[in-house]
Order: sequence, then structure tokens, then C-alpha cells
Amino acid sequence: MAVYSTSDPAAKAPGAVPADALAKLAERVRLAGMCLGVLKPDGTLTYTDPKAGLFFSRYAIPFIQFPEGGEVRLQDRIAELTIDGPPLVWEQSAGVLLAAVPYVERRQITAVLLLAARSKQFGPTEDVQRVCSRLGLDCTWLCQQADELPSYSMRVMQRNSDLVLAMLSDQLRLDSMEGELNSLSSQLADTYEELSLIYQISGGMKINRRPSEFFKQACLDVLEVMDIRGMGVALQAGTLRQLDPVLYGTMSLPPGKVHRLAQDLMSLLCERKSPLLVNDLRQHPNLQWLSEHARQLIAVPLQRQDQVLGCLFALDKNSDDFDSVDAKLLNSIANESAIYLENAMLFEDVHDLMMGLIHSLTSAVDAKDAYTCGHSERVALLTRELARQMRLPEATVDRFYMAGLLHDVGKIGVPERVLQKEGKLTDEEFALIKKHPEIGARILGDIKQIEDIIPGVLHHHERWDGRGYPYGLSGKGIPLMGRVLCLADSFDAMTSSRTYRKALPLEVAIAEIQRSAGTQFDPELAEIFVGIGIDRFLRLLHDHEQKSKRMVDLQEALRA
Repeated sequence: MAVYSTSDPAAKAPGAVPADALAKLAERVRLAGMCLGVLKPDGTLTYTDPKAGLFFSRYAIPFIQFPEGGEVRLQDRIAELTIDGPPLVWEQSAGVLLAAVPYVERRQITAVLLLAARSKQFGPTEDVQRVCSRLGLDCTWLCQQADELPSYSMRVMQRNSDLVLAMLSDQLRLDSMEGELNSLSSQLADTYEELSLIYQISGGMKINRRPSEFFKQACLDVLEVMDIRGMGVALQAGTLRQLDPVLYGTMSLPPGKVHRLAQDLMSLLCERKSPLLVNDLRQHPNLQWLSEHARQLIAVPLQRQDQVLGCLFALDKNSDDFDSVDAKLLNSIANESAIYLENAMLFEDVHDLMMGLIHSLTSAVDAKDAYTCGHSERVALLTRELARQMRLPEATVDRFYMAGLLHDVGKIGVPERVLQKEGKLTDEEFALIKKHPEIGARILGDIKQIEDIIPGVLHHHERWDGRGYPYGLSGKGIPLMGRVLCLADSFDAMTSSRTYRKALPLEVAIAEIQRSAGTQFDPELAEIFVGIGIDRFLRLLHDHEQKSKRMVDLQEALRA
């Protein structure tokens, strides 16, 4: 961003009158047959109308001195001007009228406007011929050129001088107002962009949006508005899981440098708790090492209730130095982002609590049947993997995983003698087993936050050919979550040992999935599931076994 100003010293011509104002004024008086020049109070010429033609640029008649004729020097005439006095008007012997008009600022003459025009006496006189001879000009041609211009008397020149000074005053005021309007327009345009950016970032503060996605989009938006090379975010250790310090933009830092920068900024901002602005990193005692890769840095804390949760930082502004406007904008964005971050942390805590309760409930279900221990967790892992292979949104994948954990929760309502019976079940006992999807749906039915996973729990034993339970749905009349859970549940059942048979090898189970595509399973999902591959299934099962072993070791350690 930039600091805006309505005055530009570079636009001032010698004599303190803006050059653009003089150019506009010269164009106007030229239309009236007059030419404009500007002098310092000592008589030094500082400006001439580049299109003045006859009297200034080409012939310089007003500045020819005739000591033999006893004429007063131009500098001497200008010295007669006073701040309260009228313009001076006189006629050169060569038939040129001159008017010297004082331009006053702060009770001092800072410039002199010099008007030149043809007098009524201009013609092929002896004086004009003498001037033309000195300049090497054709006197006849010169007089013909002058005849095309209007002639003025001294009285009219006096009046014109007053008009020109008033025109200059008006022009300066108009230029000032135009400058202020342009500045205001520029500031309003930038402010609109900044407000739009903050509104856009605020609009992305959805509680179910992943922090990595939110901060990535926020950084990309800031990159576009602030015209910087690098924009990044860093969080305090332990603030959120799976969000390492990141840097976006055209700038890149060597491996490990982003983490080092994050640590240094966290240390500095936790101490100062206010924006850090450094336009020369070589001069900063703690960040000199960064000067090998960047010139400038601005960092603002992500802060809630005096606690610094992280920071946003920008590197190298393309157009200029970082300033207070940049700090204010980035701080506003940080304030909005800190609200999202705090809510994300609360959501994560609630989510962890809920998942902990779900895992406890799942463990209670699995504990009723020693042969199916760990079944719900494995089905959840398989369901999540299949959902990802289907390119479902990550938030939807998480819901599928949760459905996998809870798909058998209804077995709480099935007697243990039936669940743990060795050998074949009777029709009555199998009828009890078939009730567990409906029991599970009723158990979860009053929990509004997970109502979207109930279709998966209720229909995970439906078959593609309509021969499943509890309602005998078929084809795509079965909810997608139910069809996915059916595949994952059946695969884990085939690859796990049960009271009535040993576990099947993975190759055999996969072949059974292929054989049953279009009868028991959705053929499209079966193809995707088989495409996951045996190696991936082995890794999933291995990771699950390692996690289960760590949990057992932890429980034994706690008991000891």
C-alpha cells in the first residue's frame, strides 16, 4: 500500500509554480495572442511556453537589451514589483508589450509571470529592423507573422495581466482539488479492495473448513492485494494439528528456513504482541539471517485475549517499503483470522471429545464379541480409503469414517449368547442379528450432529440385488454410504477369523468382491475397491495393528 499526498515537490517548477499549471495557463493565453514566461525574482528565466513562437522561444525579443538606446534592463524593471502593487506594463522599442505580474506566496514574491504581446506600433520600424539584423531574421517575414496576432494597448495589457493572475490562481486551486480527488479516489479504490479482502476472508470462516484451506486462501488473497512476493502463516506449537508453517507466493526459502522464521517470529511477537515491520532485514538483530533471501518483512500476531496463537507474515513488497497502512490492513486480517482460529481450536476440542466417545462406544460394542474385536475400526479405515478413492470431499470422507466406526452400534441390543455363539445360528437367532441396523439407527436417531450417518448405519446390510436387510432395497435405491459400508464390512468379515471359520487370504477376499459385483455389491464401487490393491490393504491393516498394540501397551502401563 502507499501513503498518499496531494502535493508533489517534483511537479514544482523553479519559482514555486507547478509546471503542469503553467502549461495549462500558457495554452490559454496563447489563444489570446500572448506568450507566457516565468522568471525568478532576480530576473532569471525559468519557464517559457514551448509553443510561444514569435516572442519567446524563437526570437527572444523581450530579452534583447539596447544599452545604446538607453532602455531599462528587464531585471531592473522586475525589481520594481511589490507584493501589493499592480503588474508592470511597458513597451519595448521593437513594438513588443511586456507585462510583469508578481506571484506572491506567504507575503513574498516567489515568481514573476511575464506576458509578451504585439503592440499596435509593431511593424518594420528601424528598431525592429535592427533587432532582426542582430538575430539574422527577415524583417518583412517577421512583420507578416506578427500581423497574424492581435495587437494590444498598454491599458488592455494591464487588464489582461490581472486576468492571467486570476486564471493562475483558479488553475492552481483546480489542480489542487483535482489532486485531492485523484488521491481520494485512489485511496477509496484501495480501501474498497481491502474491505473486499476482509469480507472475503470473513466469508470463508466456516467452522467445518479445514484450517489449512482457510489460511491458504487467505494468504493467496493477501498476495494479490498487497503486491508482495511471499505471504505465510505460522501457529504456536500445539495450537492445531497438521498445520506446519507455510509460505506462498513467488518467493521460496530453503528447507527448514520457514520453520526457523516461524520460531523467531513467535518469540518476537509473543514478547511485543504488536505488528513487526522491518524494511531492512540486515539491520534487525534477530532476523539478519533472513536478509540472504528477502529484503523486507512485516508480521502481525494472531491474538485472542492477550494470547498469541500464531502470526501472519509478508515478505518483500514489490513497489515500495512496507508502511503503517500495510500493517493496519494485515492486522485487520489477522484479527478476523484469529477469530476463526479460536473457533477452529474449540471445534477441534469438541470433535476430539466426540470421537473419543465414539471410539469408546465402538470398543464397548466390539467387547461383546471377542472374535470381532477391532472390526469397527478396520471397517472405518476401509470406508475412508474407499471414499477417498471415489474423490469425495474430505469433509464427506470424515463422515464416512465416522459411519464406519458406528455401523455396528446396534449390536449393543443383541444378546451376547447370540453374538458369541460357536457354530451355525438358528433362524430365530439370525433374526435377532438382523435387527442390529435398526437398533443402531434408533440409538443414534436423537443425536442431531450425526444424523447424516444414520442411512449408512441403517442400510449397510442391503444388497445390490435387493436380497439384503432390513428393507430389501436394491441398486442405487440404497444410500451411497450404505453401499460403501457394505463393501468394507464384508471385506473385513471375510479377512477376519470368526467362530465358524478362519480368515480368508486377501487375494481370495478380493476375488469374492469381484465375483459378487452386481449381486451383493455396487459394481462401480466394487471396481474402485478392487483397484485399491493388496499392498494398500496390507498397509492399512498393519497401521491398525500397530495402533492397537500401542493402545494395549498404554493400558497395561497405566494398570501397572
